[in-house]
Parts: sequence; C-alpha cells; structure tokens
Amino acid sequence: MSRHAWKRSFASNWGNSMHNWERITLGVICESSGGGIQTGPFGSQLHASDYVQDGTPSVMPQNIGDNRIDPTGIARVSASDIARLSRYTLRAGDIVYSRRGDVERRALVRTENEGWLCGTGCLRVRIGDQSRYDSRFVSYALGLPESRKWIKRHAVGATMLNLNTSILSAVPLLVPSLSEQRAIAEALEALDNKIAANEKVSSISQELARSIFARATRLGGKATIRSIVKLVARGITPKYVESDGVVVLNQKCVRDQRINLTPSRMTQESSVRTEKLLRRDDVLVNSTGAGTLGRIARWAQDIRATVDSHITIVRFDSDLVDPVCAGFGLLQIEKEVEGLAEGSTGQTELRRDLLAGLEIDVPDKAQQGAVGAELSALDELSLGLQQESDRLAAARDELLPLLMSGKICVREAEKAVEGVV
Repeated sequence: MSRHAWKRSFASNWGNSMHNWERITLGVICESSGGGIQTGPFGSQLHASDYVQDGTPSVMPQNIGDNRIDPTGIARVSASDIARLSRYTLRAGDIVYSRRGDVERRALVRTENEGWLCGTGCLRVRIGDQSRYDSRFVSYALGLPESRKWIKRHAVGATMLNLNTSILSAVPLLVPSLSEQRAIAEALEALDNKIAANEKVSSISQELARSIFARATRLGGKATIRSIVKLVARGITPKYVESDGVVVLNQKCVRDQRINLTPSRMTQESSVRTEKLLRRDDVLVNSTGAGTLGRIARWAQDIRATVDSHITIVRFDSDLVDPVCAGFGLLQIEKEVEGLAEGSTGQTELRRDLLAGLEIDVPDKAQQGAVGAELSALDELSLGLQQESDRLAAARDELLPLLMSGKICVREAEKAVEGVV
C-alpha cells in the first residue's frame, strides 16, 4: 500500500490519546530500570589480531541493520576474550548503536543474539527491569524520524558524526502505559518478524541457486563476457520527471546483488533509446564512485525501466548462451569486478572494455536451458519475497509514527496489517 493510501486510510481516525503519555529521556528510562548506556570495548582492549574464525559473534557498526543485527561477515572472539570482556556482552532486549558514521541506525538484541559481544565502535543501551518500560517499544520509538533527526543533529564531528553516552542519554521520548507499549511493539514486531522470515527463505533459495550453479559448472567451461554479449553500455543522463515516465535506477538501487526500487526516479520515455530500456535478465553493474562500484544485480522485473550513466548494462546474447546462466556467472565474480576500479579515491571508474574482457563460468551448453529454468524459479521466489517485504516495511514505516504519536490505536493498526501480511 502506498504512503498516500495509508494516510487516507487513517486520516479520519486521528485522535488525541496522548494526554497520559510520559515525556522522558532515554537516559532516565535506562537508569530508573537499573540499566544504563555503555560504550563497547575500545581498540586497546580488543585488537584486530584477537578475532578468531570460530567463536562468539562481536557486533560491529556494519552489523547494525534496521532494528535487527545482521550477522553477515560478523567478527568473532574467543571464549577467553568473552570472559575478559563480560561487562560488554549483550542481553535480549538491549539496543546497540554505532558510535560513528551512520549514528541513526540501531538494532534490538533478540534471543538469538544473547551472549554476543557489543563490539568496538558500538554503544549498548540497556533497560533493566522492564516492568515499566518495554525495550521493544523503546527501540521502535528510537526509529521514529524525529528521533533519528534529533540524534543526527546532536551528534558531534565535522567529517564523521560521532555518538556518545551523553548524547544518547538525552534523546527525548514520549511513552504511554506499559500495556500500550507492549501492544504497539507487538503490532510492529509482527511485520518485522514476517520480513525476517522472508529474508531467511530468500537467503536459503539463493544458497540453493549457488549450489545448483556450482554443480552445473563443474562440467562446463569459461567464456569471456565480450564473446557472449549483445550489449555492454552505460545508461543515460536523465532529465527527471515526477511521474508518468520510465523508472531510472541509480547506484543506490544496486546492493547485495538485489534491486531496490525505492531510491529510483523517473524520466520521460522519449528520452530513452530503445536499446537502453532494460530487458529481463539484463545484468546491472555499478561503474563509478567509491563504495558502490562493482556491485552487481540481475534485472528480473517487467516494468519499463532504464539506468543512469553510473551503471553499465550487460545484455547477454540468447543465441549464444542462456542469459540467466551467464548473468549468474557474472554475479559470482563481483569481487573481481570491483578490483577493476581505476582512478583516485572518490573518482574511481570501471572501464567497459576491462569488464567485457573478464571470464565467467558457464554450464555445458546442453544443460544451460534446464539450469537456467531452475535458477529463474529460485530468482522469482526470492523476488516475490523481497517485494512482499518491501510492502511490509512500507506499512511498518507508515504505522510507526501514527502508533507512536497515539494518532491511531493498536486495533486499527492490526486491521491495516491484515491487509498487507
């Protein structure tokens, strides 16, 4: 459901049920419950050489997702270091923040994260006795746009924002009764849990796809990209319009080998050459700038779209190779593509001729049709789950300020959630 649809849905129900809500700061909530806000271990306490391959996960800033800890590539520490740094371990209900950089993001510690370490570069928020304040509610309150803006505005640092215990302690919050806190948290958590379940199934499907591809290419061979493509070209320099046009993807749309349409914009269709309108199974490669260069994703949607000049379109020739198999082969060498970057910091660029000269694994020609069909089916499953999760996240983000301001009640929110879950 769109943002405007949500607003229309709730416009007639906005009331004023905030007269019993308490104005308080995060620091008072923590202290009054026997908790507190604490900085994770400094670099002098935990060195890079202390990390081990098998051990207890240590949550770093890069592991802080959208109110959830992302364990992908997480660092680990030994049992002896956990014992030595026990005052920094995490409990279910804690909230972790990054101390520098993207200081607005936070993650609620869940049961599966119990006993992990609050790592270097992070802050731990702990609400002890939860007979008055529910940490799940507080974590959602901290995700409100006004809370995020307040934190960013009060963070210190010119080149990189920094957060400390004093700043976090002073974050102002508006809190209802405990029963309302729990009801609001459960309504929002139902959406987050469904998103997490979708991500898990999607991750399993992607792992299965990698396994199928690896098995198929054992008896296959290699091909240079230029020998099996129809097109390797940069996108357009668009003149943007507000609506009724062609979707234009930019670098922010390509991440984790997936396409996210949220940061996209629109341009007039008349300004897009036919060959640069995306076709199903095109592969998109971010081709300029530090940080995003080299990210790759397959286009598997049927909407009219193109890309801006910072992205390269790789279109495989279906007469020479199964485009799905070839695209999947290109996804497997993302790190190698990233290594082709040329230029100074911030001005890096990926040359199309170097990209076209790379080799990718391809299954045996006789197997490509069957393998491509299997990979496509798994891709469709993953895309469907992603689109559902996008709808759920949009619903959550619309409900969040309405619930947190008392403008709608939980019962109204539950009815709205039924229409999206």
